Amino acid sequence: MDFKVTVTHSLISAHSIRGLLDSYEITDVISCDFLTRGLNDSYVITTDSEKYIFRVYRHNWRTETDILFEIDALNYLKMAGFPVSSPINTVEGNWIIVIQAPEGIRYGVLFTYSPGERPMINQENCSTLGRSLGELHKHTTAFHPAHRRNFNLDMQHLLDEPLSYISPVLEKVLHRGNSLIDTVEKVKSEILSRKLEYGFCHGDFHNFNMHIDDRKLEVFDFDCCSIGYRAYDTAVFWWNLKNNYPHLEKACWDEFLNGYLSQRNVPEADLKSLPLFISVRRIWLLGTMLKNEDVWGTNWINETNLNRFLLDLEKDQQMF
Repeated sequence: MDFKVTVTHSLISAHSIRGLLDSYEITDVISCDFLTRGLNDSYVITTDSEKYIFRVYRHNWRTETDILFEIDALNYLKMAGFPVSSPINTVEGNWIIVIQAPEGIRYGVLFTYSPGERPMINQENCSTLGRSLGELHKHTTAFHPAHRRNFNLDMQHLLDEPLSYISPVLEKVLHRGNSLIDTVEKVKSEILSRKLEYGFCHGDFHNFNMHIDDRKLEVFDFDCCSIGYRAYDTAVFWWNLKNNYPHLEKACWDEFLNGYLSQRNVPEADLKSLPLFISVRRIWLLGTMLKNEDVWGTNWINETNLNRFLLDLEKDQQMF
């Protein structure tokens, strides 16, 4: 039988990635190892003197101009002296390598490697992380990218689009397709009624996206960065504490926020909006996971997890 196979997300061999590295002016490569798979695939490159990360963006996840926006931001932060994993261009002066994958065009970018390890969640580190985000926001006040990002961290991207993926699943699994609409409208109404700060955001600022080495913090993975609500960018870390470190939440959140506020003044409206953006983060993440089910599979889409999601949103509303 003649049957045509389609591919949604290929895993490119480390051997093939190693072949692409001839495009860069780096010393002899000792090893190229697959590191992690997700919305993008990452490989760790080891030479006799340095380490690097080579990221292969998922097909149809980011456009070329999206990636160039990210590169604009990283180069801007590097020039400002903010410690980030920064992009490296090819010998021909290109930031992006075009890869012809089985599913279609994918893009590859080589980044410097951030030394150290993922920061442990404790009060001292959380104060450092808060200061880091405050510095990032302070440094990017005058950031004007040369390239366009195809999304902002606004209500359309963070709530409306995710809702379009979540509602059909809630209907199918829980027969509660409309149960999220009122919550989304309430959150949107509250946010849009306030004059909140808008600017460059990392988009995914938590301890999984940074390394600390001898108390020196370096931030990476700006894949979700864009222009948007600064309160959302700050609340992502609070969401991370609630989800992954609930026993440390209060003390560590206080330290994070105090560290952030030590770097810049924040309008009262933004501070009061932080609980709202915890719900926003939950909704955005679930929508993203459902939209990209070939990354996470579908086994987790069940009554238990969806009911927990709705219950978490109900708990969030007690803080509004």
